[in-house]
Parts: sequence; structure tokens; C-alpha cells
Amino acid sequence: LERLDNLEGVNVEVINFSKGIKNFYYLKNFHKNIKDYCRNSEINIIHTYHRFPEYVAVKVGEELKIKLLGTVLSFVKGFKNVSFKSDKLITVSNAVSKHLITEFHIDPNKIFTMYLPKERFNENYYSSVKSDLGIQNDKKVLLFMGRISFIKNVDNLLNAYKIVYKNFQNVILLLCGSLEDKKLASMIDNLKIPIKVLKPRKDNQFLYSVSDLVILPSRVDPFPFVMIEAGSFKKPFIGGNTGGIAEFIEDGKNGFLVDPEKPQQLAEKIIYLLNNPDFGKKLGENLYKKVNRLCDYNNYFTEVEKIYNSLLTPV
Repeated sequence: LERLDNLEGVNVEVINFSKGIKNFYYLKNFHKNIKDYCRNSEINIIHTYHRFPEYVAVKVGEELKIKLLGTVLSFVKGFKNVSFKSDKLITVSNAVSKHLITEFHIDPNKIFTMYLPKERFNENYYSSVKSDLGIQNDKKVLLFMGRISFIKNVDNLLNAYKIVYKNFQNVILLLCGSLEDKKLASMIDNLKIPIKVLKPRKDNQFLYSVSDLVILPSRVDPFPFVMIEAGSFKKPFIGGNTGGIAEFIEDGKNGFLVDPEKPQQLAEKIIYLLNNPDFGKKLGENLYKKVNRLCDYNNYFTEVEKIYNSLLTPV
């Protein structure tokens, strides 16, 4: 939210929503606050990014005749009768679009698939060296970014890393993300090989600059931003053959896809890239080209603006 303060010429007002199930205890207040704001500010469109705000927005939209747009970022289930009732929906991948159509019976004509845009950043700014992290400069760094969880398949990443380390000792695994699962925490603690766990921070991007390859072997993933960031830094990427990863990564061309349940396969791909850095560089460059082509910042918001205009155009 603090980044919104830096947007010139944009008036930003924050209306807080609580998190989790307690949202429903404050439903009446949320509804009143949003309705009053929309009426007083003469709002024409409400654009939501999560189901509960959308639920509130739908009620307000019906009462004030406001058009609604929802962006769907993940695979969700349940609450079918009250979910995704916006006039139009943006999804982050074809995999998510298909999920909405099959699971929630959403009209395909109201869905627009738009890959997330890559953020603008100065790549030269992220020039930290490995010594800043206490890592020897000759070490090869394997980077995992994201929630350290079973759905992201960190358990099999650890199993694969043990295989890698037997064959390639000049390597370290860097995990950056929130770690709340006790079983995974125990697995990490019991590893007797080099590994670092870092808490998420605002400038996570600098970690890409010190990495040799990026790994995200997710079991389920709608469209990970980590994949886009890896491409922005021209890093070779290995991902789980699932969801938005399988949709975006062309195996052997701009990255590698692996079966999430086969740590041996993941280990083999890691070892191959460590032993063939020129091929890894080619994968990274190809991913960079695809990210620039399909995840352009300006193109994304031009398309969003078109959807806004279509909502306001009388049929």
C-alpha cells in the first residue's frame, strides 16, 4: 500500500477490510462504508481482487447501479452461489479461466485472460553480491521464492536438493518466504547441507541477482509472479508441470517443467543446468523475451482501460 503514495496525480483513499472469517462479523459496516464512499465519490466502476470484497461490491453495485470488474488470482472452491458475480472478470491465466468455467459455471464471454505485468525496476539497482548474504562468491545459488509450504512442494525440493548436493557440493539452496509449517521447518532443521531461509522483505528482487537458477516446483499454481521475475532477470527457471506454470513455460525452450512428485527428476534438471550454464543462459534469455512480449506493463493497463470503457458503454 505504501507504493500507492508514490503515484502522481492519483487520489488514493484506503478503506480497511479485516482478514479471514471475521470479515463476516463486520459485513454491515463494510457495506455501509463502501456504499457511502461510492455514492459520495460518484464511483462508476468497482474493481475487486478477492471474493469477499467482491461480495460486498456486488451488493453495493446492485443498489447504486455501479458496474463491477473482478480480477481472479488463484484457484478457489466453495461459495459458488455468491462468487464471481461481477459483470466481467480478469484471470491471470487460461488455467484459472478454465477453473472458473468448470467449477463455477461462469460464462466464458465475461472472462478476459491477462498475464500479470512485470513490475518496473532498475535491474542495475539490484547488484548485491553473495557476500551480503554470507554466501561465498564461488557458490552456486538455487533460489526458491514464495510461501514455504507443501502446496509449493518445498518438501520435494528439499529431497531433490539432497540428491543435488551429493553430486555438486559447491551449491547452496536459498529459501525466501514465510515458513509456518512445523513439519517443513523440521525437515529444514535436519538437513546437514548448506541452506538459508530468509523472511520476505520489500526488496526481494535483489535475490534474483545473486541466484544462478530459480526453482518453483509447485503442486498447484495459478500463475506465479516469481516466474515473471525470474524472466525479468534472465534467470533459468524450473517449475512444476501444473497450472499457469505449464501454460507459460515451454519445456526445454524457456525453462524446464518437472513432475512435482518426482524429486529425482527435479534434481536431474538442476544438475543439468549447473553443469551447462550456457544452456541455462539461453533458457533465461528466452524467458526474458516471452515475459517482455506477454507481460508488458503498458499493454496490460491499456487492456484494463478497454475493459473499463466497455463496462461504461451502453449496450
